[in-house]
Amino acid sequence: MKKQFFVVAELIAQEGKFEELKQIFEELAEETRKEKGAVEYLFIEDQSKPNTLLSIEKWENTDEEAKHWETPHLQKALTNADRIMVNNRAIIHKGFKII
Repeated sequence: MKKQFFVVAELIAQEGKFEELKQIFEELAEETRKEKGAVEYLFIEDQSKPNTLLSIEKWENTDEEAKHWETPHLQKALTNADRIMVNNRAIIHKGFKII
């Protein structure tokens, strides 16, 4: 049995671009939630860091998460977000639940 896989990413918008960044990832989330293997896919606004979204993802397994990187909707979102993010492609933490 394959283990569920988790991803956390920090997405920081340039000053004045936060609403645009939110829109890009709202559209991405809507499409991603339709993917086979996407258990949870959400974004939260970090209250301690201005212009920052945290992506919280839960996948059935690593194979399904890997397929996500090849989808047209993710490629489009990354292309659009890269031009307005401070931290191009984000800081990503990946792993399995241990506790």
